Amino acid sequence: MKKRRGKQPVKPNYEEAMKERLVYLKGLQGSTMNIPIIYRRTYDWNMDSVIFKPVNKRSFVVSRPDLDVEEINQMNYVVTTLDVKELPFYAANRNTCEKPDSPMLEELRETLVSFSLLDRYVHIDVKKTGDSGLDGCLMNDLEYLSSELGYSYSITRDAFRCTFVFPKFTSSQIVTRAINTIYGSIEAFRSLSVDILDLDPNTLTNRVQEIGFIIKRAEVNLDLIYTDALNVHWDLPQVEPAGYFLLTQSMERAHDEMEYIINATKEALELLEKCPKDASKILFEELVSVWRGSVGRAIQGLELGLEGVNMDKKAALQRSLEMVRSYREEKKNRSSSQDAVIKQLTQKIERLASTSAKKGGLKFLANLECLAAIEILFGINQSAARLSGITNVIATKTLYLKRTN
Repeated sequence: MKKRRGKQPVKPNYEEAMKERLVYLKGLQGSTMNIPIIYRRTYDWNMDSVIFKPVNKRSFVVSRPDLDVEEINQMNYVVTTLDVKELPFYAANRNTCEKPDSPMLEELRETLVSFSLLDRYVHIDVKKTGDSGLDGCLMNDLEYLSSELGYSYSITRDAFRCTFVFPKFTSSQIVTRAINTIYGSIEAFRSLSVDILDLDPNTLTNRVQEIGFIIKRAEVNLDLIYTDALNVHWDLPQVEPAGYFLLTQSMERAHDEMEYIINATKEALELLEKCPKDASKILFEELVSVWRGSVGRAIQGLELGLEGVNMDKKAALQRSLEMVRSYREEKKNRSSSQDAVIKQLTQKIERLASTSAKKGGLKFLANLECLAAIEILFGINQSAARLSGITNVIATKTLYLKRTN
């Protein structure tokens, strides 16, 4: 029996197949690609071509060719109107509050976020109330929230306009942006933990104020980056692992701890100026000890964890595994630098109590300012411990991401 003759199947070129490319369609009904009708209805696609982006062997993403200029054409933005009367608590109480706290703005903040999730590009017009006092408060609040929520803020004749635009960055690019932003704060902390031994209280106060400004500006930028990460994580279809978002979230949390540490240090230095001379000297030494030991080690670990994110697969896996194991051993044996600081402070107080028993014990530490300073020292130490825990989360997520890639 003769074998059937014909063309042999060609081995597919996987490298070419995985490239992003422009694919022309024969028509809406006779297309060479089967684009689900929900995409056409949602995005109003009536074009003769699409951008075809493979994700892996089994899935791909298609998008409109004009997506890059879509953001510029604001005539097609969805306009949503928000009446302040729909926010009963805010409308009733805002006018009587000089400096609004977080609960006061919570209703306004959450409403803006919920409206922004409905569309990819949206203008939210907050109607003016006609009450000059309430409108003035509303104008200031929306300007304040713009840095936190990441929207563009402008004012029209009848409304305050908040423009939300989903970012162009991918999750991995957002992680890189977050790392570059937080490195400035890490460098400032690392240098202070090294130099603090040679600084007197006045010089240290000036240095802390300078670092506080660096931290404040970096925190604003990190909030914007975190908002971008949140938008990409919610945006559909999701084509990237959630681990990238968790990394960005962890860096934002780590920076919050750094902000607390620097503010607490500033407060402690102010309290030490009011303490008795002997007590001030002892507590200043403990502040230096906390920074050189607890805070310094936590910052060093955070820097090592972030370095692992950008390493090649083999080196990143090794670095992350070492950090996860080390953290587990420290928790098990209570051998972390934060535990060491508590032991050292306790032993020092015991020694002072035994040597000063004849002089009335440690009454010079029973001052209100001294007790508040001691409480802050423990708070800084606990914050450094939380920072080490966040570093462990970063190492764990890096481990997972590198294994799957």
